[in-house]
Amino acid sequence: MQKNTKLRLGVVATLAAAALAFGAASPASADPSSAKDINGTGSDTTQDLLSGVASVVTNIGSYDALGTSTITVNGVTFNRPVGSGAGVRALSSSVRGIAYAGTTLPVGTLQFARSSALRTETGSQLTYIPFAQDAVTVASSASSDFPKDVSLGAVGQASTVFTLRNIYLGTVTSFVDSNLAAITIRPLLPQLNSGTRNFWVSALGTTEAALTAGGKATDLGNTVIEHDGSYLKTDGDIVPFSIAQFIAQGNYRALPTAVVERRGNITLSNIDGAKPIVYAGGLVQLNPDFPVNRLVYNVVETRALTTTTPSSSDTAVRAAFAGSGSSVCAATTQIKQYGFGTIGTQCGNTSAQRGYVN
Repeated sequence: MQKNTKLRLGVVATLAAAALAFGAASPASADPSSAKDINGTGSDTTQDLLSGVASVVTNIGSYDALGTSTITVNGVTFNRPVGSGAGVRALSSSVRGIAYAGTTLPVGTLQFARSSALRTETGSQLTYIPFAQDAVTVASSASSDFPKDVSLGAVGQASTVFTLRNIYLGTVTSFVDSNLAAITIRPLLPQLNSGTRNFWVSALGTTEAALTAGGKATDLGNTVIEHDGSYLKTDGDIVPFSIAQFIAQGNYRALPTAVVERRGNITLSNIDGAKPIVYAGGLVQLNPDFPVNRLVYNVVETRALTTTTPSSSDTAVRAAFAGSGSSVCAATTQIKQYGFGTIGTQCGNTSAQRGYVN
C-alpha cells in the first residue's frame, strides 16, 4: 500500500522549526503542586493551553483531564474530571456543595471549568466565557489512503455522497485505496464527556442518537480519549482531532509546561479544500479560515460575575476571565504558542449563560 508520509513529515518538520523559534524549555508539571486562588478542571482540548496561561497568570490552578485517577484541591480528594462535561459537572457540584462522582465538593472547591463546547442546558447559573479559537478535522493513520481532502457534508445531500456526515451516519462505509482494495471505514468518537464529541456531532448537523444508534460511529465502549492517535489501529479508522492540540503536541519540546506527544503517526485531512494548518509569521498556526471551527471556554459561576459584594475569589475570577482586558485574554502569546487562535474583542464576553450540569 502507498505510504502517505510526505504530509506527515512536512508537518513534523515545520513544527520542529516552530519549536526552535520558540526556544527550548524544560516543561513543568501540568497539575499545580498546590491549590491556587482559582482552580478548575475539565476539557482535554484546552488543558495544555490553560497550564501555559497559568505559567503567566499565576493565581490559576488548572488540573489536567488526564493523569492519576484522583486529584486533591483545597484539601478535597475526588475523581479527576475527564472532559468538558465532567469538568462543568464538577464545577456545578462545587457551586452547590453537593456530590460529584460520590464525593461531596464543599462550596468553593472549584471556581472554573474548561470547556471546548458551549452546552445547551437551560438556566443562567453558569457563564461560558470564550477565550480562544480552535478547529477540528479528522485524523487518520499516515499509512492510510483515506482521502486527505474530504467534504464535511450537509443536511439534504444524497446519502451516497462521500462526506464525513454520511460516513458517521453509516451510509458511506468504505473507500478504495491505492491498491484498488475496498477499505472499511471505522469512524470513532471520543468518550461521552468530551466537548469535542459534542461539537463534532453538532458540526455534522446531526444528533448523538443518530450517530451511535442509527449510524456507524463508535467510542469503543466509551474508552476513546480525544486527541490521541493510538486509537487509530487500522487504515479505515478516523477520529475528530483538535488542530490546536495537534500543533501543541508537535511543539511539546518548546513549551513552558508539559504537553504529552500522543498523536502517533497520523495525518490531518483538509475539509472542503481548506488546510488545517498554515505557516505564517515564522510560526505554525491554526488556519483561521478553517470551516469547522469553534470557540473554547472557561466556565464560571454567574454569581461570581454579578454579585455586588464580591469575595476575593469572585474578584480573582473576574480579573482572570471576564472582559477583553482580562489576564487570560491578555495571554495572546501563550494562546498562539499552544496552537489556538486569538479572538479579539470576543475574548472575555460574558453573555453566554447556561444552567448547571447534573
